[in-house]
Amino acid sequence: MKINFKFNKKILYVLIPLLVIILLLGGFGLYGYTTAKTFTPNIQALQETGAKLSAAFQGQDLVMAKVEAGNLSKQVEELNTKYQKVAWIGSLPFIGAYQKDGQHGINAGKSLTKSVETLISSVEPYADLLGFKTGAATPSGMPKAQSIEDKIVFMAQTLDKISPELDKVEVDMAAAQKELDQIDANRYPESFAGKNIRNKIVEVKATVADSTKLLTQSKPLIKLLPELLGNQAPKTYMVLFQNDAELRPTGGFMTAYAFLRVSKGKIEPLSSFDIYDLDARFNKKVPAHEAIKKYLNETYLNLRNSNMSPDYKVSMDLFYKYYRDIPGFPKPDAIVAIDTRFPVEILKVIGKIGVGGWGNFGPENDPACDCPQVVYQLELIADKPVAGTRVARKAVLGPLMHSMMANAMGSPKHIWPKLINVVLDAIKQKHLMFYFMEDKNQILAEDFNAAGRIRPYAYDYLHINDANLGGAKSDMYITREVEQDIEKVGDAVTKTVSISYNNPRKGSNCNLEAGQLCLNGVYRDYVRLLVPKGSKLISVVGSEVKEQVSEDLDKTVFEAFFTMRPQSSSKIVFKYQLPPLDLTTYKMMIQKQPGTTSIKHTIIFNSSQTVVDVNEDKEIVLN
Repeated sequence: MKINFKFNKKILYVLIPLLVIILLLGGFGLYGYTTAKTFTPNIQALQETGAKLSAAFQGQDLVMAKVEAGNLSKQVEELNTKYQKVAWIGSLPFIGAYQKDGQHGINAGKSLTKSVETLISSVEPYADLLGFKTGAATPSGMPKAQSIEDKIVFMAQTLDKISPELDKVEVDMAAAQKELDQIDANRYPESFAGKNIRNKIVEVKATVADSTKLLTQSKPLIKLLPELLGNQAPKTYMVLFQNDAELRPTGGFMTAYAFLRVSKGKIEPLSSFDIYDLDARFNKKVPAHEAIKKYLNETYLNLRNSNMSPDYKVSMDLFYKYYRDIPGFPKPDAIVAIDTRFPVEILKVIGKIGVGGWGNFGPENDPACDCPQVVYQLELIADKPVAGTRVARKAVLGPLMHSMMANAMGSPKHIWPKLINVVLDAIKQKHLMFYFMEDKNQILAEDFNAAGRIRPYAYDYLHINDANLGGAKSDMYITREVEQDIEKVGDAVTKTVSISYNNPRKGSNCNLEAGQLCLNGVYRDYVRLLVPKGSKLISVVGSEVKEQVSEDLDKTVFEAFFTMRPQSSSKIVFKYQLPPLDLTTYKMMIQKQPGTTSIKHTIIFNSSQTVVDVNEDKEIVLN
């Protein structure tokens, strides 16, 4: 539901003030300043109401927002009625175009305010969960939320009713965008009477287009949530913990897993296991991935190493193919992958928690590792050498999740929206990914970009994928920066992609006899670049093995390998030529690797530099 929450705020207190600007522009561009003055009272009223609506949403007051949205709708209609008196100007040469622009702006405003009113009414039942104030009385038919669990149960039972309302909002948003698309910003001066004109028009059009796209992307999640929450039938989920301190292609080394049952919004933790216990029961002789053979010297597949495809679904297809044949384990409806970033962000909201038999876990920095305490505690439990054997040490995942959920479900109302934001941010940044057994649910997850897929793209494309193969937990300390130098001569494009790695921290004592926790060791990185299919590799600098070129996931793949000691830096540079692509407008998709934090990309194109922080999949247009 964070999508609704963010979308509300973006539409209601960003777009509405911009709508006022477009009406103002229509007034100035039509007939000149003198004629525009006749609309001044209407425009001033719209500005005042827009400001009140913005304040209502910033104050999370849904009651006031509903009132002001109604007022805004009436005022737009009043302006439209008044505007019709000068509609005849639209038939005149030259100046008629400006009159029509004004009408397009007003029409867009009517559609936007209509979408706002529909959106407010559709999210009203979930106002508590989203952090909105709705007044003292609870509307008829809506339960008084005693806990977040009560509200989730209510959401599971009612959320399917919101989809038709979102369809209406989408239609109105698309109508507004269609009206704005007919306004040519180049007709207007860059500034007039000290006011920015052209850029404001471009900004308004872009914001509405982006918001329409956001709504389109959010609808699959709204449709999927009731199913996820077990509204029709109970669901069993396998939660797969990927340790991003030991980065692997889909986000981290698969170290443990747990099971949850969800029925009509109620969540029940089940059992949890160490991934090595699963491998002990897996007795098939399946050839390992070539990189696993080469760099880990393992001839046959272990399920803990089955996530070597950068595409989460492809990796889980392989994992589940063999998991389902192992007797005695539940057959889940989905495999949900999380990494350490997810519990850290949850604990930042709910605070430190205790887990019976395992100790305390919190988000604060632990100087022993210069990392979140929960991460250090998990590493101590899972990997520090101990005298004797502790059964299923990595099975801490289940009790930790149980304790986190219990604390989250009993949290005060004011932090509910923060928890929802954590979940949706984790999906967007690929710290939380879904693999469904039912095709319809898998398709919905992919539509929302929640499935970790390598996506098709018709223009320039880049995905950098690192796999830590025997390099301890060094990814806890390594930072990365990327530079893309693009040389375009006619239709020919040559790219040089430089990836810089830096590990400033002192190495750990990784001698097993010392009995110390080995976190930071010699990094052993199997690195792959996924680029547009048909790209031609020119050179690789920095690889310790001969580079390999292959095709996978409808991309060309460049493979290399290097090692790096603690307190040092490394750089690997790939130079290649793109295949023939329509790059008249230079578009690029950068897909983030799951398990990584934000990575700075410096892109040099046509002697200009663009800096992008990639913390999610991003499409970039270069000029």
